[in-house]
Amino acid sequence: MTKIEQLESEIKQKTKELSTSLKTQILLRERLKNNTKTLGEVLDQLKAIEAYLKNSNEYVYKLKQENWKLKLSCDEWAKRAIKLEFEVLSARDAAKE
Repeated sequence: MTKIEQLESEIKQKTKELSTSLKTQILLRERLKNNTKTLGEVLDQLKAIEAYLKNSNEYVYKLKQENWKLKLSCDEWAKRAIKLEFEVLSARDAAKE
């Protein structure tokens, strides 16, 4: 094999390697585009979830506040009931005497 043939062979080999490398880069670029698109969709879904959780947390907070108010109201009614029961018992005791 002459020097020229050897150089031509090396050029063909390098050209083949570059072609393979180019194809690989094209495939990787397409994957990157698809992954970027998918990540954008995932980001949109995460933002929707974040908004839903924020609304849920606000709703839960409002329910806790309402529950607290109802508990306080229930405590007041329980105090009144105990007070009235005490007054009834006192009145019965007074009536017996």
